[in-house]
Order: sequence, then C-alpha cells, then structure tokens
Amino acid sequence: MKRLITPAAAALAVAFTALGSSSLAFAEAHSPLPRLPGPPSNDVITYEERMPNGSLIGSGLTMFGFSYLPSVVVAASSSRAGDSALYVPIVGPWVDLARRDSDCARSPCPGDTGNKVLLVASGVFQGLGALQVLGGFLFPTTRTVTQTTGVHVLPSVGVNQLGLTAVGAF
Repeated sequence: MKRLITPAAAALAVAFTALGSSSLAFAEAHSPLPRLPGPPSNDVITYEERMPNGSLIGSGLTMFGFSYLPSVVVAASSSRAGDSALYVPIVGPWVDLARRDSDCARSPCPGDTGNKVLLVASGVFQGLGALQVLGGFLFPTTRTVTQTTGVHVLPSVGVNQLGLTAVGAF
C-alpha cells in the first residue's frame, strides 16, 4: 500500500502545482489593483496640424503689392480718363487696356505700345498675386506636432522652507 500512496501523492502534488500557477497567472492578468508607483510616465501625443501656407500668402501679397502700387500711382497722376480704372485691383489694368484707344484722336494711339505692355504685365502680376494668396488658404501646410505630457514632483528646499514642487507639461 505504501507503493500506491507515493505515486498518488506525486500526481496530486503536480496537479496542485499546475492549478496554483495557472490561477496565479490568471489573478495577475485580471487584477483590478493598480501597479506600484514608479517613475512618472510621459505620455506622447502626436497629431497633425494644418495651417495656411504662409510662404505662399507672403509671396502672393508681395507680387500683388509690387504690381498694384505703381497702378495706383499712375491713376493718381494721370490726366487720361481711362487711367482712373487703375484704382480697381486685378481688373483695372484690363479695363484701362480696353479703353486705351478710345481716348486718342487716332486709333491706335501712336507711341502707346509700351504703356499697353505695362498694363498687361500689371494685370497678369496682380492676378497671379491674388491667386497665390487664395492658394495659400486653399492648400494649407501640414506639420506633425509631438507633445509630451506628464507631471514630476520634486523636493523643494530653501532658506526656512521645505516642500514639494510639481513640474509638468500639459
């Protein structure tokens, strides 16, 4: 009978060991208890941010300004009636070009080819500048932003004071 008890005890010991280790693993995996405090964790937040294309808007405003400002100066200083259309941005040069020959006694006006070329250039550059500004808002730039969050509590020691300091990024 002694022979039967030894193998049965060994088998029972193996069964309890297997059950005990699996129940311990199950308890650790599904434990509602919080983990022991350790060093503070830094949460990393990464997201994409869309904003207007500043370089496209800036170059468009520059192009528009360098072509519109001379048009305003000509409109203010010219005695020709058709040049008053140059006060209107973008379409002013084209309106002035269409009325250009009606202000002269002879059509086409002699020696006016250079002014017509400047009107076309002004109209083209004003239009392209306005399109660049519009494009800066329609086609924004995208950049990836990464932020870390976390709070660190540090001891604070000074003359006649002892305390804690919380430092963090939110």
